[in-house]
Amino acid sequence: MGGNTKGFWSGDLGYRQAAAATVGAILVGWVVQFARGGGGLIPPSWPSNAIFLALFLGWLALLSGSDGRLVAWLGGVPFALVSMLGVGLLGVAGGVIPQTTDQSPEWARALGLDHIFSGAPFAAALLLLLTNLGLATFRRLRQHGPKVWFFSLNHAGLWIVLAAAMFGSGDLIRARMILLEGQAEAMVVDAAGRQGYLPFGLFLQKFSVEQYPAEPGRPGAPKRFTAEVTVLRKSQKFEDVRIEVNKPFRRDGWTLYLTNYELSPNGQPNQCLIEAVRDPWLPAIYTGIFLMLGGAVAMLFRNPFAPCLQP
Repeated sequence: MGGNTKGFWSGDLGYRQAAAATVGAILVGWVVQFARGGGGLIPPSWPSNAIFLALFLGWLALLSGSDGRLVAWLGGVPFALVSMLGVGLLGVAGGVIPQTTDQSPEWARALGLDHIFSGAPFAAALLLLLTNLGLATFRRLRQHGPKVWFFSLNHAGLWIVLAAAMFGSGDLIRARMILLEGQAEAMVVDAAGRQGYLPFGLFLQKFSVEQYPAEPGRPGAPKRFTAEVTVLRKSQKFEDVRIEVNKPFRRDGWTLYLTNYELSPNGQPNQCLIEAVRDPWLPAIYTGIFLMLGGAVAMLFRNPFAPCLQP
């Protein structure tokens, strides 16, 4: 058995070895997850995540200078396709299985599938894909130079998007705020019950609901609801804005979404629910998307049979 294992890894490295490495990494992730009690990982926040990301990128840059077959395999097409398949399958599972404890089935909770995107298996699969993308980008630039910049734009853009989404998740804040008509508020509360404050306050001047025409025996359903608010600042420079569903308000790195409302005892809407989101890594994600679009446009004007596109 030992000789077969040695032969498996000592021969040509291709799809079978990539599948073994990806499945192995995911299984190790599950072992780590269950050893920690089955809960999800706590992502690092600033500046720890930025330091780790910089070290990871530097390691990829140094590793790409090697001409060894292991590095070539890690940055090659077989490893890319298999690692993408691993991330994709876990992503599909996360889209099909409810990712909340109160809605997911018991078997999914037992396997830790009710928090796939924060679990160690998904993190392991994503790190493999980031390793492949980083090595592929650096190796192409070393071997071919600026003539493959369009190839590098695509891969670097995808790497930035995935890396920012993974390492920046610890800085993402998603909280709720309740606004009462005629009152000001700046406090928000996240899902864990922790309190915080926006860098500005909101005074709800008026909340209104527009409804569809009522049908016989059935009241009209909400069609549109809006909140007329005043943004309060210490500088006394107030600003009147309107927040609507699908029309959020953005200021100072925060995005405020109008998500719901409640009725007063007399049946009139007098308070609304605001979701406050702060994602400081969102500009990096947008940058990665624009790089991918730039690379795709460049490829449209490039000979698809150019030698530099060959593996």
